[in-house]
Amino acid sequence: MARLLIFFVCVFILTGFLAQLPVVGALFRIPFLGFWFTALLVSAVAAKLGAEAVDAGARRRLERSLGAVDTPHHKGKLGVLLLAQGKARRAIPLLEAASEGDPDSLELRYRLGEARLRAGRNAAAAQQALDSVLREDEEYAYGGAMLRSAEASRDAGEVPGALERVTRFERNHGATPESALLRARLLRAAGDAGGAKQALGEVVPLAAASGRGAASRTWTWRLRTMLARCFG
Repeated sequence: MARLLIFFVCVFILTGFLAQLPVVGALFRIPFLGFWFTALLVSAVAAKLGAEAVDAGARRRLERSLGAVDTPHHKGKLGVLLLAQGKARRAIPLLEAASEGDPDSLELRYRLGEARLRAGRNAAAAQQALDSVLREDEEYAYGGAMLRSAEASRDAGEVPGALERVTRFERNHGATPESALLRARLLRAAGDAGGAKQALGEVVPLAAASGRGAASRTWTWRLRTMLARCFG
């Protein structure tokens, strides 16, 4: 009973906060519907936190076991594990050491570039690692390396180069919600407001047409599109 009461109090408070936000706030000001949306959001967050708590012990044990063996292979595994946990900064030195020990591994270079990108420390270094992968396999990670390279190029201030990479990705794989949103941000940075608006308009339809699980993904991309319109 106490947990249920805390849940509804949290939902009530959060609904009031979300209702004050620009653009998206209108959705949460709708009687009952706004409260219901907030309840769904709180439930999803609680479920995610619960799942992470259950997995935390197993992850720590795996991290300790991988860290106990000082080889490029195990350093790479540990680096990838930390990156998946959102610990990009901790992953970088491990992935750097693993890449030096196994310079032929595209996966290690790809993950190193991704870690540098996510850490937000050195966009040029991230782009260097990712582009070294692209020189050997332009389609690596089903085009993921190309999109990550576009993000790194954008963060390095090279908007035309980033747009060129997104164009190549979409030529090879077709547009995706992620590529359309990235293209919109790049076009806005390039001063093409009309093109950016058109690209943002593609995001939700692409998510809706993405197959199994499209309904839940559509809401996620709808929210990301709203935030992009508000904050860029």
